[in-house]
Amino acid sequence: MPESNDYGEYGDESLLTDLPLWADDDARIRLSHVCSLHKIPVDVITELVALQRERQHQERAAGIFARFEEILGRID
Repeated sequence: MPESNDYGEYGDESLLTDLPLWADDDARIRLSHVCSLHKIPVDVITELVALQRERQHQERAAGIFARFEEILGRID
């Protein structure tokens, strides 16, 4: 069974539910497996994708690189 939906600071599930990795159970299982193999928490990937989608309409995403570093900093 895939991990629970943890969208971190970006709790708007609608940012991700249209994507196959979050909408399809088999895809979520594969994502979890790949993340486990590489020791990357699924919530880190989830939060990075949610952040990118949230800001994709902005011409300049001020502060996005600092936020990326903060999210990626959670990887052991």
